[in-house]
Amino acid sequence: MRIILDKLLAKLEADNFKGWDVFDGLNSRLFQNSPFYKSRLFRLLWIQFFKRSPLNFRKLAAVPMGYNAKGLALFIQGLLNLYKLENDDKFLKQAYKLADIIISQKAKDRDYFCVGYNFFWEARAFSVPAFTPNIIVSSFVGQAFLDLYDIDRNEQWLKDAKEIGYFIEKELILYDSGEKICFGYIPEKSAVVHNANLMGARLFARLFSYTNNKKYKNFSIKSVRFSTKAQRDDGAWVYGERDHHQWIDNFHTGFNLIALSDVQKYLNTKQWQNTINIGLDYHLRNHFLSDMTPKFYDNKLYPIEIHNFAQGIDTLLTFRYQKKAQKLLKRCIELMWDEKEGYFDYQKTRLYKNKINYIRWSQAWMFYALTIMLIET
Repeated sequence: MRIILDKLLAKLEADNFKGWDVFDGLNSRLFQNSPFYKSRLFRLLWIQFFKRSPLNFRKLAAVPMGYNAKGLALFIQGLLNLYKLENDDKFLKQAYKLADIIISQKAKDRDYFCVGYNFFWEARAFSVPAFTPNIIVSSFVGQAFLDLYDIDRNEQWLKDAKEIGYFIEKELILYDSGEKICFGYIPEKSAVVHNANLMGARLFARLFSYTNNKKYKNFSIKSVRFSTKAQRDDGAWVYGERDHHQWIDNFHTGFNLIALSDVQKYLNTKQWQNTINIGLDYHLRNHFLSDMTPKFYDNKLYPIEIHNFAQGIDTLLTFRYQKKAQKLLKRCIELMWDEKEGYFDYQKTRLYKNKINYIRWSQAWMFYALTIMLIET
């Protein structure tokens, strides 16, 4: 495993931690200079074509490799894991460099820190210009900055994380009944997505653990109440509340379970342990085959995707299933590791394999997963 981790890191360093993303098709200079760019329908079709194609047309379409803030946050967390293991300042220096790049991408039209994706994102629920801040990217960055704070006690990292909390509080509260709160994904968009809501809860719980500010604790508890109420009796969560969000997939379930586990840790409670237990039971029974090949949905195997391997490793290690995590990693290396190129492939379908090198979706997640596996073994 360490040989693979070192080879992946060498590839990342050679690319200066830049890369393409599953959803970056609208960064195409060719498409941006065409009349179709103004049409929401054509933007959606264009981005879906790039997402689904096993052939990489990004160079041909002039899509540049770029820095993705969420990917960089995961790289920072992985590098800090290596620093803790080996006490090598090289990893800490790399983490600081990547943090500086994230800071350079902060939203310029706000006087508080928040950050988004480095691409125009078109989806059925969202139409979002590049660098528009959102809860997922900002909360992952907040977690990485708090990891840096744990290392060097630099108050700026804590300040930036608290400003992300302010962004969520000020711009992303979709619903507040007094007892329950739901955080939205993106400002001025009304879609309810449970993993996004719980990522907000997770960040607020961690902020409370540093500051003892009861406001953070209350936000976290109310947010968790909203999404735990949405859990089905069998332990499953649908992705979101809209009609076209009624699927149950692997890695978003893992996100929810990790978030709830961390909330309990930071708030020093076992209040939602039963919710976690039935959710984890559903997850293990419905999202993995007997050889630990991860299914994409609870009722569908394909596509076999790298995100499910990486998040699965994180989830299994969090809940002390080390042997299952090792089995999952072994299966991941068998199916998804490209020894020649030194990176992890994206997807495997019944008919073909998508070997495109995605910096956030594939490499950042697997780099982080390999480092936590290294810590646990």
